[in-house]
Amino acid sequence: MERFPVRAAHLSDFLILQVKSHLNALRLGFFFVRVRSFKMPERVNVAGTTIPLHYPPEHGTVGDFFGCCIGNAYGLRQRLSNVRTILDVGANVGFFSIAARSRYPRAKIHAYEPNPRVLPFLKSNADPLGISIYPEAVGADTGCVSILDIGDSNQARAVSSGNGGIPQVSLACAIERLGGTVDLLKLDCEGAEWEMFQSAAAWKRVRNIRMEYHLFHGQTVLDVEKALSRLGFEAIHWRSDLGFGIVWATSRN
Repeated sequence: MERFPVRAAHLSDFLILQVKSHLNALRLGFFFVRVRSFKMPERVNVAGTTIPLHYPPEHGTVGDFFGCCIGNAYGLRQRLSNVRTILDVGANVGFFSIAARSRYPRAKIHAYEPNPRVLPFLKSNADPLGISIYPEAVGADTGCVSILDIGDSNQARAVSSGNGGIPQVSLACAIERLGGTVDLLKLDCEGAEWEMFQSAAAWKRVRNIRMEYHLFHGQTVLDVEKALSRLGFEAIHWRSDLGFGIVWATSRN
């Protein structure tokens, strides 16, 4: 007798998700029916500007676009207010920045991506929308890195290297370039977040975090929560998977 209410609750959640996904797609100027039949749109409408989408032919591309633009995995417009500055670290081809521009048409958006293989796609997607691109990695300190890029581009990692050919700037520097404070920091940097967690002073100038965390070296979800708490943030939403997940957090300051 208790199974029916549980099933009804699951059905209700599913229907709500379907409606939200449909509305998110309409916001970008195309129709979404269901995941099974989904195909990438050729172009999207973002805050009144129509742009063709540019991306590499990779398996992970569809999932990234769906998560950022249709599923709203990073919770744009959810428990966020007065978003005027957005820092996109690990922008890849720019799908999060596209979604952010759609939701916050007047915000200043800076997108950082160190992988030279995807920079032409990012530039084509971001330039028409007034999104500033920085072909750099972001870490705890300024330096140089190399890119470990052996699969889909969304899994490429920056590796610290004294003689690497790709520049890295500190998180503090990236925040300064945005004017000194960040209303929304999106992180998807394939494990580099653990290095950035050591820059306590920089995080004091961040109001909200939406982050994909990675547990590559034996860390746990509890370690993520402790790190965020130590930096002055309260986690308000979790979505976990095997070895990674997404967390939303807001500053307690």
